[in-house]
Amino acid sequence: MMKLFAFRNRFDDPNKEFGRYHALDLYTILATTTEEEWKSALQLRDRYKDDPSAKEAGNLVLEYFSSLECKGIIRLMESPYYRPDLQNEDFMSALKEMFPL
Repeated sequence: MMKLFAFRNRFDDPNKEFGRYHALDLYTILATTTEEEWKSALQLRDRYKDDPSAKEAGNLVLEYFSSLECKGIIRLMESPYYRPDLQNEDFMSALKEMFPL
């Protein structure tokens, strides 16, 4: 959740690489999550689904990471560490599952 808020605060900041590192960090975190960690995260999602911060995180996913045309995915693809074989569709799907509206 922290990286979503950090991205929102930096996606237009040229002094902070336009949030590219935060977008890539989000991808890396999800890509390296174990099955057990994922299950725990889903339990936390369910437990805190009505929390205002969780709802805002869902809005951030919708706004910045819900399609290839969204600024978060664009920033991810602009990262010097981006590779064409990254699974953007799976990444977006996992974010939407973790932070639903």
